[in-house]
Amino acid sequence: MYTLRKGGHSYLYQVGFGEELAVARVIVRCDAGGTEGLFLVKQDGSIEPADDRPGFGTNPLRADGVWPNPPREAIRDAREIAQHKAHTHPV
Repeated sequence: MYTLRKGGHSYLYQVGFGEELAVARVIVRCDAGGTEGLFLVKQDGSIEPADDRPGFGTNPLRADGVWPNPPREAIRDAREIAQHKAHTHPV
């Protein structure tokens, strides 16, 4: 788990395998409650917001609904997972 403070709020990022092939998940929650956000991290370390997937949603603390990007350490760990998944289950 990784924590980021932004705009007077805490965001908690959890890195995991997820169900998608060749990408890892970073789930984000905020201290204000509400929905969870989702980022997918690819093998090259690029991230893609995926809060439109079932069970996830936009950031309730911002009018535009955008979640803050995960910390570099979370992206690094997620990238390693994505690379492992790609070698284990080639697409």
